[in-house]
Amino acid sequence: MNAPHTEFGKTKLCPVVVYQNGNKINSDEWDDTLWIERGEDWYAFSSPDLKNKRVRVIEREIWLRCPYL
Repeated sequence: MNAPHTEFGKTKLCPVVVYQNGNKINSDEWDDTLWIERGEDWYAFSSPDLKNKRVRVIEREIWLRCPYL
């Protein structure tokens, strides 16, 4: 499944990749979005703010290859 995501004022159609408690899950719903710019950003999953939330992950490299809407 793909869904729109806007970053830097540009909206692109990107794959929906959802994690919960640091594990990838099969879901088309999410509670929060996490922008991954570089490898260290994955440590955000250790934040108590994301515990038990379904988090859509948008990786910069993938977003750059996604088509514009």
